[in-house]
Amino acid sequence: MLRLKKKRTIRIKSPQIRKIRNELRILLQRAISSELNKLSDEESKLQQSNGFWDENHPSYETLHREMRKLTSQGNNLRYAYNASILKCPVCMKIDKDMTFNPILEKWYCVDCYEDNKTFQIKQGHPELYP
Repeated sequence: MLRLKKKRTIRIKSPQIRKIRNELRILLQRAISSELNKLSDEESKLQQSNGFWDENHPSYETLHREMRKLTSQGNNLRYAYNASILKCPVCMKIDKDMTFNPILEKWYCVDCYEDNKTFQIKQGHPELYP
C-alpha cells in the first residue's frame, strides 16, 4: 500500500474529470460490495456444511480453517476500502475532493478534515491534523 508522509489534498476542478472520478468510485464500491457478498455467501455455505458445528466430525478443522481464510479475506478487503480515497470515513460521501492525513493514515473530504482539525486544536491535539 502506498504510504504518504505528508498532508496532501487532491482537488479536481474540471466537472468532466470530477464526474469520471465519481463514477469510478461508484464502480469500485460496487465491485467491493459484490466481492464481500460472495465471501459472505461462501461463509454461510460453510456454516451449513455437515460437520461445521460438530468438533468430533472429521472435516471440522478443515471447514474452520477455510472459514478463517474467508473471514480474513473479507477483513482485508474492508480495511483496504476504509483506508482508501473512495469515501470520507466521517460523512461517507464519495463525490468530494479529499485530503490525506499522514498521522491517522486516512483520507477525509476537505470539509470533514477542516472540521476535525478545528475540533482537535480546541481539544489540545493539533498534532493529529497537520
